[in-house]
Amino acid sequence: MIGSADRRRLTILKKPQSRGWTTFIEAVTADGQVLTPGIIFKGKELQSQWFTDEVKRRCGDWYYACSENGWTDNLLGLSWLEDVFMPETEPEKAEEARLIILDGHKSHTSVSLLSK
Repeated sequence: MIGSADRRRLTILKKPQSRGWTTFIEAVTADGQVLTPGIIFKGKELQSQWFTDEVKRRCGDWYYACSENGWTDNLLGLSWLEDVFMPETEPEKAEEARLIILDGHKSHTSVSLLSK
């Protein structure tokens, strides 16, 4: 299900009886910029039938990926960092720094992610 906490807005439900793990990646910068959300579905690859016209219209530009269990892993964490966080938080000046605060999930502490 993809929807809004605002009950007046439409919620999109894949199937009324289906349940599965899906990971949502959300991030907001210190100055209030909302980064592109990420959704990791359980599956081998994204399926076009998951993206109805309504989903495409409301959240077609989000970051989408799949994993065997619907959770993030080292590769997906690194991919989100490279595809979303880095470009969307690019400093205006080269000497400016960025800070990302993560919890201790294993995908947040991989060598490849920490070397970025």
